[in-house]
Amino acid sequence: MNDLPLAGVRVADFGWIFAVPHTTSWLGALGADVIRIESPKRPDLVRFLGATDGTPGINRSGLFHSINFSKRSIALDLTTNGGADVARRLVSMSDIVTENFGTGVMAKFGLDYENLRAVKPDLVMMSGTPLGQTGPLSGAIGYGPNSLAFSGISHLTGYPGGEPSGIGGTWPDFVVGVVMVMGVLAALHHRDRTGEGQYIDMSIAEMVTGMLPEAMLDFFLNGHEQGPIGNRDADIAPHGAFPAAGEDQWVAIVTVSDAEFAGLCEVLNAPALAADARFQTMAARLQNVDALERELSELTRKFDRDDLVTKLRERGIATGPMYNTAEIMDDPSMQESGMHVVLDHKEVGKRLIPVLPVTFSGFKPIYYGGPAIGEHTDEVLSGLLGFSNEEIARLRKEGGVL
Repeated sequence: MNDLPLAGVRVADFGWIFAVPHTTSWLGALGADVIRIESPKRPDLVRFLGATDGTPGINRSGLFHSINFSKRSIALDLTTNGGADVARRLVSMSDIVTENFGTGVMAKFGLDYENLRAVKPDLVMMSGTPLGQTGPLSGAIGYGPNSLAFSGISHLTGYPGGEPSGIGGTWPDFVVGVVMVMGVLAALHHRDRTGEGQYIDMSIAEMVTGMLPEAMLDFFLNGHEQGPIGNRDADIAPHGAFPAAGEDQWVAIVTVSDAEFAGLCEVLNAPALAADARFQTMAARLQNVDALERELSELTRKFDRDDLVTKLRERGIATGPMYNTAEIMDDPSMQESGMHVVLDHKEVGKRLIPVLPVTFSGFKPIYYGGPAIGEHTDEVLSGLLGFSNEEIARLRKEGGVL
C-alpha cells in the first residue's frame, strides 16, 4: 500500500448518499486512509437501498457496498459536544475533509471550514451541494433529478416534442464524484507545493451545465435555443440506435463520412441506398434523416445484432450493441478489464463490486469491502486518536460515540 500515490494521505469523510462516497472510495483505492463519519441515528439512506440478496439490513446494501469500498467507518453523533470534538480531533490529523450536506449543516455542528482550519491550517475541504454555498439558491436541497433540471440537461434530453427527461440511473452523482476527485487532488497538489490549504465549493448543477458546451455556445453566440433530438446529432447522420433481429435487440451506428456510409450500405447489402440522391452526402442525409432512419431500420432488423456489429467494425465503422445489465456483465472485455472485483464483507460475505474503471501500469489500487456502520470506531479512537478505553466508554455513555 505504501507505493500507492495517496499513501500517507488521510480523509475525514462526512459525505453520504452517492457523490462524495464515490469520490472517497476512489481516494481510498489510490491509497488514502479514508475514515467515514456516520451516525446510526440518521444513517445514510443508501444503507437501506439495494438489498441485493433479499435480506434488508443496515449493513447489507449491495448499492452501499459498491460505492463505499476501501474506507473505514466510525459512528459519531455530531449533535453532541463529544461527537463533534472527536470529529475535530480526527480533522486535525487529516489532510482532506469531504461533505455534501445541505448548506449550513456543517456550520451547525461547528465543523465548517473556518472552524476546521483553526485546528488544521493547511486543510483541504470540499463541499458539494446542488447549487453551491453562495447565492440566492444556495440553500436549495436536492438530489440528482432536480440538479439535472436546473443544469439544463433535462431540457436537452428526450425526443422532439416530448417532455424533458432524465438520463437514467443516479446521474449525475457518479460523474460528479469523479470530478470531485480531480478537484481534491488539484488542491492537495497545491498544498504540497505552497503549504496552503483551501476550500472547494462544488455546485453540482453548475458542473453539469459545464458539460453542455454545444448548447451553451449555440445560445451565447447565435441566440439559438437547442432542444431534445433523441439519439440524433445535429451534424452527423446516421447517428442513432437501430433495431436488429430478435426481440428488443438494438445496435448503435454512427458514420462520419460519405465513404463510411457507403461501407455501411455494403454491409447491409443495400448498394441502392448509397446511390440514392437523398443520402449521397452528409448534408443530404441530414436533410432527409427521417427517411434515412426508416430505410436503415428496415435493413438492420434483418441482421443478428452481434454479427452486424462485427461486420461493421471490420469496416472501421463506429458501432456497438445496446447492452442490458446482464449482457454488460457477460461481455468478455468487461470481465477481463478488472473493473469488477470480488470483495469480502464482514456480514454478507463475498460480493462482486464495480471499482475504478481504469488500470495503471505503475501500481494496483487497493480494494477492500465496504464497512459496517461504526465498524472501526474503537480502532480509530484508540489507535489513531489516542483515546483510552475509559474515555471511549465515557463518550459512549454520553452519546457522542455510538
